[in-house]
Amino acid sequence: MNRIRVCGVPEHFNEVWQIGIEKNLFSKENIDLEWISVREGTGAMINKLKSNETDLIVALTEGLINEISCHSSICLIGTYVQSPLLWSISTSIDSNFNSIEDLKGKTFGISRFQSGSHLMSCVLASQYGWKQSDIQFNVENNFDNLRNSVNEHRTDAFMWEYFMQKPFYDRKQIKPIGEIVTPWPCFLIASTKQFVEQEINSLDKLFIVLQQSAEYFRSNSKESIERISSKYHLTIDDATKWFNQVHIQPTRSITQSTIETTLDALQTANILPSNSTSIRQPIEYLDTRIAKLVVDIKSMRLYNKPELLIALRNNLRVHGLAKGSIQYTDLLPFDQNHYFGTQILDLAVEKLNLTDQSNSSEWIIQIGSNLAGCSRYLAGRYNLNVLAIELQSDLSQAAQQLTERCHLSNKIHHLNGNFLTVSQHLQGNSFHSIVSWLTLLHFDLNERIQLLKQSYRLIKPSGFFYFEDFYQRNPLTNQQSQILEHDVFCQYLPSWNEYQQLITQEHFQIISVDDLTQDWKDFTQQRLDSFQQNQQQLIDIHGQEIYSRLEYFYQAIVSLFQQNAIGGIRILAKKI
Repeated sequence: MNRIRVCGVPEHFNEVWQIGIEKNLFSKENIDLEWISVREGTGAMINKLKSNETDLIVALTEGLINEISCHSSICLIGTYVQSPLLWSISTSIDSNFNSIEDLKGKTFGISRFQSGSHLMSCVLASQYGWKQSDIQFNVENNFDNLRNSVNEHRTDAFMWEYFMQKPFYDRKQIKPIGEIVTPWPCFLIASTKQFVEQEINSLDKLFIVLQQSAEYFRSNSKESIERISSKYHLTIDDATKWFNQVHIQPTRSITQSTIETTLDALQTANILPSNSTSIRQPIEYLDTRIAKLVVDIKSMRLYNKPELLIALRNNLRVHGLAKGSIQYTDLLPFDQNHYFGTQILDLAVEKLNLTDQSNSSEWIIQIGSNLAGCSRYLAGRYNLNVLAIELQSDLSQAAQQLTERCHLSNKIHHLNGNFLTVSQHLQGNSFHSIVSWLTLLHFDLNERIQLLKQSYRLIKPSGFFYFEDFYQRNPLTNQQSQILEHDVFCQYLPSWNEYQQLITQEHFQIISVDDLTQDWKDFTQQRLDSFQQNQQQLIDIHGQEIYSRLEYFYQAIVSLFQQNAIGGIRILAKKI
């Protein structure tokens, strides 16, 4: 047998490895897997890997990327947990802090500098539009000391993984005041180039077995939840919540945005110097003999900071809406991230015959709900029930928080995930309509076909599929293709006729098709003009970097319309 030593923290995420060992899944593939628990975390595991005390480590993304940036000999070989880590912000049980906004200028406890608790405190500051100087730090070494530090008032707050803190919330020993997710998958797998070279065939088998073990963990949900509850002192309800949020899907693929977003956060936190020569190209963080670098939506210029989330929070703060209860109407100037705002939502409601739903139990699905401005308007204005599905975890979480503050959680259910995956777990023939605004453009041809198939399955007989999106008007130049692919994350764009063919071949009847090109051409130009006219005011609110990045994006979209490369289309189709 080929012996492989693996290090990881003794936490619920790593039960998949234990299941693989218990079920002899590794040994069946001639792998003698030795699991080594390391309570001290990522830094200690990196040291063990560098000193040849282990062969693989399952560690926090940010710690691994920071280490490799410092000319380390280790390399990334895959992604282990696709979902982000949920960090909870805690204060003393008797504190007067009631929201994250209350912590600006306060002292955060951290386990050590360059730790996850340090980095995520800096990410928190960035996402809320604070300067890095708006938070101070005390080093408290470990989780026990951090809990004591807030109650003994050495620090004002600290951050740690939510479900590790939950038992202490239940016992009223610390107080939660908010949550934030990592803008990247939380656990990657790393090794050394020497070990990859020696054992590449065994590593191929290891990933196959690990995927089998993860599938067993997911498929046997009752058993897995009980296991997590018993082993980590969580209630069944809490273990269920954790199970439903975590996405353990081992793969040899690593997204480019995982590396880029983490590097940006490390630089923002001054853990890595800006413009450091030590920072490599994303591909250089991987051993490409085993791992593959892929592009995802977070590579899109509008999302890789993320500009929209930061801009929203800046606007709320400036207008006195950063905390407390609000109305959905308060958010309308800031959360309608599509063309023509609520005007086109009113039109959709009319076309879908949803104008009088005050006593209705009908549900609709929004694909790509972003910050859920559309969903909140539909729920608040028309009393509709909306299932808001959003791929990006940070946007979905922020959207849910806003929905709660608007007291619309009884009308809107937020789901974080890829529609193609999430939809498989939803009951067929159950939804009045599926709607989408400027989201389908992110799906390639095969994905669009699958999206339409799943939509047809989910919609009730005589229900509707309704969307607005880009279409290709003329053959694209290389430059236009680059803008679409890299700045808009659009790798495939159908023509006017192709759109209609795609829909009808999946057994939808097209009710109406509208060409929105001229309206969208005018809108995007007016948006850019207004943005530039208010340059100084916007820089004062958001800072120069966010302004420049948004201006670049708006200019790119204008150029695509002005060059007649793209147009806008609205299609209403019926399930027959």
